[in-house]
This record gives sequence, C-alpha cells and structure tokens, in this order.
Amino acid sequence: MTIQRLLAEGYAPVRIKEMLHTTFFRIRRYAKGDPLRLCRFGRDSNSMLDAYQEEIERLLRENVSKKDALNRIMQLGYTGKRTAFEDYCRDMIKRLDINHTPRLNNAGVPVQPKTQKPQIEYVTKSELLNHLWMGREIAPDKLEYILRKYPNLTLIQNCIHDFREIFHSKDASMIDCFIERYAKCGIKDIQSFASGLVTDLVAVKSSVIRSESNGFVEGQNNKIKMIKRTMYGRAGLNLLRTKVLYAA
Repeated sequence: MTIQRLLAEGYAPVRIKEMLHTTFFRIRRYAKGDPLRLCRFGRDSNSMLDAYQEEIERLLRENVSKKDALNRIMQLGYTGKRTAFEDYCRDMIKRLDINHTPRLNNAGVPVQPKTQKPQIEYVTKSELLNHLWMGREIAPDKLEYILRKYPNLTLIQNCIHDFREIFHSKDASMIDCFIERYAKCGIKDIQSFASGLVTDLVAVKSSVIRSESNGFVEGQNNKIKMIKRTMYGRAGLNLLRTKVLYAA
C-alpha cells in the first residue's frame, strides 16, 4: 500500500527504494493490483490457470487423466508448465472434494490414488536413555514395543536399578551379588563394568557404607591442574606454590 501511495504521489522508484529500504523487484511487483490479494500466497494468488478453472473442474469430475486434461487446456491456450498444472489440479481436487480416479486396473475398476503412509512416531536415543537412567516417562505402548524388540534393554534397566539399590540400602554385601549376576550377563560393556568392580572392591564397598567423599580432594586436584595449564609450561615449583596459595 505504501509503494502504491508513493508512486501515486509522483515519487521515483529510486527514491522509494531508498525510503523503504527495499528492492526494485518488489516495487515493480506491488506497483499495481489489490494490495490484499498481492500479499497472499497459495491458491488465492493469481494464476494463468484461473482462466480455465471451469474447464479443468469439468475434466476432473469426468475422471479425465491429468495428462489428457493438460493437453486439452493447452489446446485452449495454456502455455505454462506441467508441474504447475498438476499442482493446480491437486489443490482443486482437495478443495472441491472431487473423486478423481482415472486409473483403471486390468479388470477395468478405478484404482484409488495412493494415500500417504501415516507418520511413524519414533523414540529417540536420548528419550530412551532418560527413561533408563532418570525414569522419564515413555508412552506404555511404545515402551512395550521397544522392550519386546530389544530384550537387552530390560537387562540394562535391571542393572541400573540393582546398582542404585546398593547405595540406597547401604549394604556392601549386595556388591558381591551384583558382580556375580552381571559379570557373565551377555552384554560386553556391563560385563566389563562388573569385572572392573572386582579390581577395586575395597574402595567400592567403602563408598557404599561410608558417608565421606573424596570430592573435595578431587576438586582441589582439578584446580591445581587448571592453574598449571594456565601457566603454559612455566610451572616452576615456587611459582606454582604461589599461584595455588593466591587462588585459595
């Protein structure tokens, strides 16, 4: 509307381009016509096929194939593309609810057009991991299908539950049962985890029954390593000591 108003007032396209920060293409496009119609897209926009709308509708209702209908419309003067014509026909069939089944099988019975397959809902890996590790909800029907298709997930879920139960109950004797159960479970990663507990069994049992944690020590160790990295190789003992004390 602004473009048409400025043109009517006598402004040059160059001046309008500077005033509205637009392009010459847009100025030419919106120079004439109904502004409301110009800003619409889809079937409401102008199309050279609108001149043949009644003929196209008649051909589609008579079950004429799109190929034959295009030939008929081209005889009437249509010079556009085949893809534009087919899109126009599909839109008209959907909008006017036309039963268009031009294809016939060997018995001469009309063949219904192929319908789009329903979209399949998938469960992503992150959703499945959140369910196993954090207990996030998954639709029961989806969960039942996944557990039936991948039975190892049930074993993984039980492994997570049993290991957490050790720390909730504070019973170190359950670790021996856990190792015995999952050291030969059939899943390589779980077997490696269970076997690794044996190599440091005393420390693992201590972490179950004691409330103390080495988190503070590990935090200080991480801080010192970070300070060393920021010194870019000039980590002499005296300078490192000074920086650690200063950071503390």
